Amino acid sequence: MLFGKATTPLGLATLLLTFVDIIQASYYPVGGVHTGVNEKTGARPARRDILDLQNDVPTWSLYIQALIAFQQVPEDDSLSWFQIAGIHGRPYYSWGDVNWNPDAPKIGYCTHGDVLFPTWHRPYLALYEQALAGHVQSIASTYNDDTYTSAAANFRIPYWDWAAFPTLPPIVNDATVQINTPSGTQNVANPLLLYKFQQFPLNETWFPTRGTNRADEDLAQDPTTLRCPDKEVQGTSQPDEANDYMNSEGLMSSIYSMFSKSKVYYNMATQVSPGPSLENPHGAVHVAVGGDYGHMSQLSYAAFDPIFWLHHTNVDRLFTMWQAIYPDEWILPESDMIGTFTIVPGSSDTSAAPLTPFYQADGETPWTSDAARYTSTFGYSYDSVPDAIITNPAELSSNVTATVNSLYNPGRTFTGSKQKRDETREWSVAVQALSTALGERFTVRLHNDGSSPIASFHVLPPPVADGGNATHLTYHHEFALVEAIKSVDAANVEDVVDYLKANLSWSIETSNGTVVPAEQVEGLIICVHDEIVTHPADQTEFPVYGTKTLHPEITSGKPGGAIS
Repeated sequence: MLFGKATTPLGLATLLLTFVDIIQASYYPVGGVHTGVNEKTGARPARRDILDLQNDVPTWSLYIQALIAFQQVPEDDSLSWFQIAGIHGRPYYSWGDVNWNPDAPKIGYCTHGDVLFPTWHRPYLALYEQALAGHVQSIASTYNDDTYTSAAANFRIPYWDWAAFPTLPPIVNDATVQINTPSGTQNVANPLLLYKFQQFPLNETWFPTRGTNRADEDLAQDPTTLRCPDKEVQGTSQPDEANDYMNSEGLMSSIYSMFSKSKVYYNMATQVSPGPSLENPHGAVHVAVGGDYGHMSQLSYAAFDPIFWLHHTNVDRLFTMWQAIYPDEWILPESDMIGTFTIVPGSSDTSAAPLTPFYQADGETPWTSDAARYTSTFGYSYDSVPDAIITNPAELSSNVTATVNSLYNPGRTFTGSKQKRDETREWSVAVQALSTALGERFTVRLHNDGSSPIASFHVLPPPVADGGNATHLTYHHEFALVEAIKSVDAANVEDVVDYLKANLSWSIETSNGTVVPAEQVEGLIICVHDEIVTHPADQTEFPVYGTKTLHPEITSGKPGGAIS
C-alpha cells in the first residue's frame, strides 16, 4: 500500500461489506455496489449516460457532491482519488499491499496491449464505483428525503458515449455546476473539470521532472489535470481543440467495425491483433482529450483526470455489448509482452490470471477475467444490454446488435429480405507500427487529397523503456474509407486504386506536435484492401464481410507504404 490503511468512511454498512469483513481481509475487498438490485428479478441499476444523468436532479446532486468529497480525501488514504487513480500509472507504488514484482517493469498495474485490457479495467472501475458510492450514501443521509435515499441506492457511475457523440460532454468544461443540497440550490466548483493535486510540487521521486520521457516530465509540473492545454498559457485547457481532435478520429466508424468485424475475443480486445479493436479507439480518445500536453494522453497520468472514469466506463459498456453479441467468445492464452507492476514480461495471460491488485469480497481471492466476466457479479448493468429482461442468449445478441446498428451505423442499408441480400464493395486501410518506434507517443494521420485528417492512428507506447519485450510489439488498426472515396464509384476497382494512389497520404507527429519523416517510424506499414460486403436483412444482423483483396500498389514506393 502506498501510504496507510484506508480511513475513508464507506457509507451505510449495507452498501457493500461490513467493517468486520474489511478488517479481517488480507487484501482490500472489491465487491462492487449491490444496493438497488431487484430481489425478485435480479435486475441491477444501470450505469447511465452522463447526458441523461445530469437531468436527474437528485442523483446528479449526489454524484457531484460525492465527487467533491472523493477528491478531498487526503492523498495518504488508500481510498483517496489520488491513490485509486494512481493504480493505473504513476506514482508506481504498491496499492492494497499488492507489492511490486522485482522481475517486472516498474510501471502501473494497468494492462494495455494484451488480452487482459478489457477485463482488468472492470474491477478497477468497480473499486472506483464502490468508493464513490460510499460518499453518495453518506451524503444522501443528510437530506431527510426518501427521494435522495432511493437515488443513492440506485446510483452507479455514468459513462460518456464518445462513439455516438464525439465531443466532450459540455458539463465537463464548466467551472461551476448547479446542484440541490440539503440547504437549497447552490453553484459549486465542478469536480468534473479537473483534479487538483493536494501536495504540490509533486514528489520528485514519484513524479520526476527529469530522467524520464518528455511528456511525463512536463505533466509532473502541473498542479491540476489539463485537457489539450495551451503550452504558451500555463494551466489553460482548450476543450474546443479537444473537440476538433475528437471529430477527426472516426470513432463511430471504428467502433462499428469492431462490433461487426471482430468476432473473436483476441481481435476485439487488443490492438496487438490485426483489424479493428476496442483498444485502439480507446487510445484515440485518450490522445484527443489530452492533446499534446494533457494528462489523458499519457497512460501514466490519465486516471487523475475525472473524464478518464467517464471514458473507461464507456469502454466497459462497449465491451459488455460485444460480450452480449458474442457470448461464447472468451480469452485464450497469449504472451504478455509488456508486463505490469506485478506481471513479468513473457508471462502467459490467461482467463485465470490474477487482475492485480484487485481482490474479491472475501479479501483473499484475486479477481480474474473468469470471475469478472459478467457485470452482474459487480451489481451494475447498462440499458443497452437488457440481460435481466432478455435471458435467452441468442435473443439478447440480436437485441444488442440492433442497438449497435442504431447507435453506430445509422446510414447502413438493410435489404428487408432473408433471401435476397445486396452486395457492395467496401474499402479500408490498415495501419501498423512498432509500439516503441519513436521512443514516445506518436500519431500517424491519414489524409485525403491533402485535406484535414480522415483518420488518426495513435501509438501509446509502454510508460517506460524497460517495458519488457515491447520493442517487438506491433500495434494495428483498420479504418473504413467510405467517406474518403465517396466521389468515386467504390465498385470500380481501377478508379478507386487510381484515386487513392493520387490522394491518400500520411504524416507522423510526436507527442509535442513535431513532424517526423515516415522513414523514421520503424515497422510502419500502410496498406489498402477491399472486400465484398453482403448487407444484412434487418437491424438484428451485421453485414457479412468477404475475403480481403489487398492493393499494395496504392501505397508501395512511399515511405511507410506496403511492400508489393
